[in-house]
Amino acid sequence: SSFAPGIASAKSLQQGSAPASARVVPEEMQSPFVEPGELNNTQLAFFTIVYAVVLYQSSGLISGGSELLMLVPSVAALVGSIVLPILGAVPDGMMVLFSGVGPNAQETVAVGVGALAGSTVMLLTFPWFICIVYGRVPIKNGAPDFAGKGALPRFGGGISYEPSIRSNCKLMLLTTLLYAVIQLPATKLEMDGATMKEQSKGEHGVALFGLVACVVAFMGYLAYCVLDATEDKQLAEVIKGIEKKQISLAAALDFILHTKGSEKEQSLTQNKQKQRLKLICKPFFRTYDVNKDKTLSEDELPLLMADLGFRQSSRRIKATFNKQDANKDGVVSFDEFVEFVYGVMSDSDAMKNALANSRSELSPMPADDDEEEEEEMPDDIASLPVKQQMKRVVLRSMWMMGLGTAMVLVFSDPMVDCLSEWGTRLGVSPFYVSFVLAPFASNASELLSAYTYACKKTEKNLTTSLSTLVGAACMNNTFVLGIFLALIYVQGLAWEFTAETIAMVLIQWLIGLVAIVSKKQTMVHAVLILLCYPGCLFIVWFLENKMGLD
Repeated sequence: SSFAPGIASAKSLQQGSAPASARVVPEEMQSPFVEPGELNNTQLAFFTIVYAVVLYQSSGLISGGSELLMLVPSVAALVGSIVLPILGAVPDGMMVLFSGVGPNAQETVAVGVGALAGSTVMLLTFPWFICIVYGRVPIKNGAPDFAGKGALPRFGGGISYEPSIRSNCKLMLLTTLLYAVIQLPATKLEMDGATMKEQSKGEHGVALFGLVACVVAFMGYLAYCVLDATEDKQLAEVIKGIEKKQISLAAALDFILHTKGSEKEQSLTQNKQKQRLKLICKPFFRTYDVNKDKTLSEDELPLLMADLGFRQSSRRIKATFNKQDANKDGVVSFDEFVEFVYGVMSDSDAMKNALANSRSELSPMPADDDEEEEEEMPDDIASLPVKQQMKRVVLRSMWMMGLGTAMVLVFSDPMVDCLSEWGTRLGVSPFYVSFVLAPFASNASELLSAYTYACKKTEKNLTTSLSTLVGAACMNNTFVLGIFLALIYVQGLAWEFTAETIAMVLIQWLIGLVAIVSKKQTMVHAVLILLCYPGCLFIVWFLENKMGLD
């Protein structure tokens, strides 16, 4: 009968089943996201933008929540040294993770490589460029003058940073060596003509070794950050005591000499000691600089002589002044003052004399024009008692970081699918698409942060901003690379990213060496550093298409 199919359908519906065309595949019901392959170009662009904005907002929540914890004194040092670096690497890490877990992981993992390389290179170029452009000050006597109020030429001026940036850049360069653990065996297998299956099998054990190396390097970097934060906290307390007239110059120098409890302290280099000495000398130099011209004249030395326990005869003062005035320009600059004090600190007899005979009455310390601004408590909880403030801050921080991390976990996977689909439609490797788009979704907040710090135009704030960027590169070279190697080991993937690895490591070495060698950075450096971003893409293209590398 012609009615039989209809009757059969009605019966099947009554029994809880449905025709095949009406049934929904269970896998499709499990995901609220649309498959990118089913979208037209306009729809795909719309969803890509939506996912990018969500990831950007998620990164902002993670960053904002972790920065709130800086208001809690008991954990502030750990937040800056551990929480911020790890959470900052979460978006990139998740992009890498989800790029290597699908059915076509060997193809889609190129998106993860693009996110890793793009994030690393973008953080070392665009924000660094912003720091130089908006943080530059007039150059005076060959060095940036952060106290100068003169007009700044359109393309003139420059910046400088504390020696810690050079130390951090050296660490960054060391962490790039982790790529060699997987790249060298992969290159050998390729040269031997191994198939992809043979290559993945040959790299299996190497990937595990590389993963362990990344974990060790990651933990070592965190330990370094914690020790550094502890040193900074101790130093901050000493400087606070100096400004409250509780610690003399001789006592401050003695502190530097005798705070060597840790193994790391015992291996302090001369540059590290001078870096700490500069921070301690700054308030004393302001005291001795009576006429506030940023230099010391011979008439301004008696107070320094008294603080170091020296006899104050005119002959001794003149001899001391001539010793300090290294370039013989008639005045003693801050750097010359630090060198002189370092010489006293290095002379055991001079230190004994200073501690025994220095004056007991301390002069008030003038305020520092470049003093770092304290973190502000949110307005809605600023009026609460301290205990309630801390409780509210912790709770708000937890939900912001938790929500941000959850959103990253949820939206990283569909973002990877969209970027992979764009690569397919444009006929290019998903690496290029991910390299350009992913970093600006997951790390765009760093651009605003760099601008904010740079506009304050102080060496300390510039150092803070640049150290964050270098630290992010170290995290990518350890934490995110470790996730990548874990995927290779667990999923049985092959490392086929020779060109990308060479380009990424080369750019890090180029920028790192420039930062280590340069005493100041000008607009010329800014332009060269910015060009490293498109330069990285060009190197990858050249190595793949002209040199035949994978």
